[in-house]
Amino acid sequence: MIVLILANVAAVALETVPGLWARYSHVFFIFDMVSVAIFTAEYLLRVWSSAEYVGAQGRTNFEKRCRYIVSPLAVVDLLAILPFYLGAFINLDLRALRIFRLLRLFKLVRYSPAITSLSRVFVRERHALFAAFLIMIGILFVTATLAHLIEGKAQPAAFGTIPDALWWSLTTLTTVGYGDVVPITDLGRILGAFVMLVGFAFYAVPIGIIASGFADEVHQRAFVVPVRLIENVPIFQGLDPSVAKEIANHLRTLNVPPGTVVTHKMDVNNGLYCIVSGDVVAFHHHRPIELQGGDFFGELGIVSEDGDQPSTITRSWVRLMKLDSVDLHTLLSVFPEMSSSVLEYANKRLADFVESGCLDAEERSVILEQLRSKIDRG
Repeated sequence: MIVLILANVAAVALETVPGLWARYSHVFFIFDMVSVAIFTAEYLLRVWSSAEYVGAQGRTNFEKRCRYIVSPLAVVDLLAILPFYLGAFINLDLRALRIFRLLRLFKLVRYSPAITSLSRVFVRERHALFAAFLIMIGILFVTATLAHLIEGKAQPAAFGTIPDALWWSLTTLTTVGYGDVVPITDLGRILGAFVMLVGFAFYAVPIGIIASGFADEVHQRAFVVPVRLIENVPIFQGLDPSVAKEIANHLRTLNVPPGTVVTHKMDVNNGLYCIVSGDVVAFHHHRPIELQGGDFFGELGIVSEDGDQPSTITRSWVRLMKLDSVDLHTLLSVFPEMSSSVLEYANKRLADFVESGCLDAEERSVILEQLRSKIDRG
């Protein structure tokens, strides 16, 4: 599908070459028909199968499919094929059809996790980006006003009004500098040099915001958390696939080097950590407790009233899945079966710790009662 989408974009560009169109117009037409047939089949299959999606909203299959049809990706899929069918009944401008056919390029969003991550960065950093955009507009109008005052009499055609000067200000701030409008007075040239320097400095702000956000997104998604990985963690085993999928949506992933202190003794509500791979040692009342892949820790910081929980240190490179305390409590209140799974596994693990001498029976009873009470209170 990715190759077909890229081939369609290339075909739209090549069709504008007169020699190629005159010689291979029938080939382009057949290729477009085959592509539309494949895209149409894909669209119809996606609409039909959307009712089987675990997270689909709606009470009936028809309602679920209707909700999918109006989703952004489904709208892009429809617009990618709609011009072909409209052209069969309506006399449309060929140039307009080419523009709509280029929408097929946006179908790549479905197949590219990087593009999806970048879109999440824009959504998450929208407030900072909007603030940077407002500052940019302010600088644009201030510099245009100064250029109008300085160069207005010398070049009334180019700087006679502030709207006229906006063109020069925009091209200078973006360091494009087309050269069609330039200041000719000494003071105007000084202003131009200052505006170029401001442009260099200012446009680094939104770039830095996006780059930093993208780096955070990549760090949080250091490795993919598929549902099957959730189901392999003992604490989540036996859960319904829909519950496992919802847990995966709230998990953050971490790669932690050896010797890192993950939780401290007095941490409170810092979340639940599940070990995917690696070795961690927890110190409870100065007694070491060995933890490996499949174990979890951090629960005592959530249930304890006085913040008394083990400190944990990594002994090797460790892959962790972290569930923030707020998300954990939300999931426990929404999915009762998850509460039962947590209590059942916690009881089993505490029994193992008592048997190995890491805990005594009284401590086990207190911890388990605290956990059960906290879960019951939500």
